[in-house]
Amino acid sequence: MRRLILMIVLALAAAVLVAGSAGSATSKSSYLVFTEPTTTAAGGGATIDTELAGSFDAGAKTASGGGEYSSAAIGNGEFTLTRLITFQSYGCGFFEDIDLGDPTLCGGRVVFAVHFIPDGGAPFDGTIEVNCQTHGPSNQAPPGTSEGVKVNTRGINFNKHVTGDNVFIKS
Repeated sequence: MRRLILMIVLALAAAVLVAGSAGSATSKSSYLVFTEPTTTAAGGGATIDTELAGSFDAGAKTASGGGEYSSAAIGNGEFTLTRLITFQSYGCGFFEDIDLGDPTLCGGRVVFAVHFIPDGGAPFDGTIEVNCQTHGPSNQAPPGTSEGVKVNTRGINFNKHVTGDNVFIKS
């Protein structure tokens, strides 16, 4: 009987340790990425509206796709994803502990190098970060993260999520 109780205690301790460390993980998979029209603000009040559709391969660190942007601070135009900088997976299939019923719907934090092509003027480079709060069944997105897009370019860091939802689809 003592041996059975010890085994149960050890199993529960192992489960707690695994659940506690499952907040995020590295993934080497390929994903499609979509953002709905999104607004992001900078500290000084400037905003940027973006919409993105693309794909990335976490193992190969590649990205393709692009989107559109509009901002009184940096102008309007299009952008292309030039490479994957980093990806942190939060897992797949759940949002706020609700089973989405589709294990290919995933979340995480991805940062892309981006080439901006304005409607007028010279092209310029920057980064776009997409954060999706979808997660796996036994973990959550890290505390302090939120659903949205961040854009850093031309000396302006648009880093406050205002509106917009995103999704990664494991392909």
